[in-house]
Amino acid sequence: MSLKPLHCCHAGRHQGFFTRFKEDFPHQGRIGTMRSLRILFAAACVASLAMASSANAAMILSFGIGTGPGTKTATAAVSGSTTTLTTNSLVPLFGGAFPVSITTIGNVTLPSILTISAKETFTGVTSTGAATNVGGTISQPFSGVISYLDPTNALTNYLTITFAGILRGTAGGITASLTADNTVAGQSVSFTSTDVRVIPFLTDPIKTFEIGLTGLSSPLAITGTTIAGFTTSNESGNVSSFPAIPEPASIVMASTAVLAGLGCFGWRRYRSA
Repeated sequence: MSLKPLHCCHAGRHQGFFTRFKEDFPHQGRIGTMRSLRILFAAACVASLAMASSANAAMILSFGIGTGPGTKTATAAVSGSTTTLTTNSLVPLFGGAFPVSITTIGNVTLPSILTISAKETFTGVTSTGAATNVGGTISQPFSGVISYLDPTNALTNYLTITFAGILRGTAGGITASLTADNTVAGQSVSFTSTDVRVIPFLTDPIKTFEIGLTGLSSPLAITGTTIAGFTTSNESGNVSSFPAIPEPASIVMASTAVLAGLGCFGWRRYRSA
């Protein structure tokens, strides 16, 4: 019994090694196209997330307590129904100010040997409303001006903050923070500076700062309708700005446009596969 050779439906095409023909694998191109679409879809999602997170905070200024002999104090003093925060020091060149060491300026962290000695001055930093205790958290609105200047040249203004914000802390605790955020209703923050490292950030629309006061001489409390007096020799702070943040609607519209474009591209490839 002899066996007859099988004949291929593509006569004359298979000489020696088999040659691949498009019609032999009718789904091959479409599978590849769908795989490409999945990759493109993932890329579009990543691009959308990048848009949403593109507005990163710039650390304009950060500081800690300065070095040097002599007393350094930030004081909360009560007069009637008002509390006023002031700075003072017996350190030479720092009279009426609190010595600080700037560790970040213009979004650049300074090496320890290049930190900047500056004097922090509170001017007219006064309560503007009644203090409240809500759930054990004491808070009171404050406004005023805080400046960070060169101790030997007052014309060198590393940063000056004009603000309306909040002094708050835990009732009975020995810490408090003075903060402001111009995206919060009733609060405002503006900056001025003569330092070329800071100037590029002055036009950022979102501005915030926080100054932490620790080791208060008296537990945080309310006397009458205002925060009770205290002093501290320990403080640190951060000042930040943010560029404009894309609105959620803008992100959705941009993402939709990207995905629609990818969809049209993928459909044409799918039809031609």
